[in-house]
Amino acid sequence: MAAKNTIVREVGRKSIFESAINVISTAVSFNQGDLLVLNDTSNLIAIPAAETEGNTFLGVATVSILNGKLIGPFTGIPDAVTTSAVSDIPGPVYGVIAKCVAKTGIALNPGDPIYLDPATGTRGVTNTGTKIIGIYQGPVVASAAAGSEIEVLIGARHNGDTLKY
Repeated sequence: MAAKNTIVREVGRKSIFESAINVISTAVSFNQGDLLVLNDTSNLIAIPAAETEGNTFLGVATVSILNGKLIGPFTGIPDAVTTSAVSDIPGPVYGVIAKCVAKTGIALNPGDPIYLDPATGTRGVTNTGTKIIGIYQGPVVASAAAGSEIEVLIGARHNGDTLKY
């Protein structure tokens, strides 16, 4: 999926890794707008593969990274500037309201807890799970259509598996 600035409002914008330079390697790639976790094994930022990885949820990506380098705004490939020493990379943010992609068919009410749903995609969320990552902000939805974007107040769970905003 293409990079997309999904942040629509800032409530109390924060970041666990304001500078993510130490948790990015050449093995790391993600797009702006992706929901991200800290991989406990590699100690690097990652796209979650399972809902339970929400226990180290960091928030939503504000930049796109390809093989550990910032993607250039015009080329879609690592920026020429980043081929030399990279001084900083902003980390994922929480405390913001971002557009996520709802799992097809789920029903939602304002204030419902939201969970990761990697099966729906890198921005995928659902209304059931074990690790809450946010709070639904929109109107009542009887049955989400495929690809529906919904607004979610994004929290963080890392470190200690405790939800914070």
